[in-house]
Amino acid sequence: MMSLNKFIIITAFVFFSACNSNDNLLEKLNNNTELIIKYNEFKSQGIEKEIDFKKNIIENVIDTAFSFLGTPNKYGGIDKSGIDASALVYVSISKNSKIQFPRIAQDMARYGKQITDPDKLKRGDLVFFFDTYEINRIITSVGIYIGNGEFIHSSTSDGVTVSQINDPHYWKDKFFYGTRILN
Repeated sequence: MMSLNKFIIITAFVFFSACNSNDNLLEKLNNNTELIIKYNEFKSQGIEKEIDFKKNIIENVIDTAFSFLGTPNKYGGIDKSGIDASALVYVSISKNSKIQFPRIAQDMARYGKQITDPDKLKRGDLVFFFDTYEINRIITSVGIYIGNGEFIHSSTSDGVTVSQINDPHYWKDKFFYGTRILN
């Protein structure tokens, strides 16, 4: 008789495989049942939704994000007294566009074309991370890719800062995928 845990693992794996043949994402989840279930729940609500931004706002969005450089991280914060990662992206986009964009990283990750290879990211792509802290969502952090392997984000320890996406000590293992919403 199959145990409940094995049944859940097999069911999640089959569902995940059927929904997305992208081995890169599956590999990143390391067959972690909890993460696979979170991803399946996330994906069932839709991904790669279209959004229509003007093509010329990339540099303005990045400039806005850089205006927060050194601002302390504050969960739920949305201004220069303290800002969290998703608010940094939200404010940077909303100050440069009239489009209503989500405030939560997991909701942001539903928009744009997925890019699972960090070497294919372009300036202005959003980058999403998983398992950066304990929460019941698959997507736990977000930043804006600025080129040359770097992204700007709000770190719990350093505030708004620039980090290497392939940092072998942390971000490389936490990168889930990017999305191209700004053309």
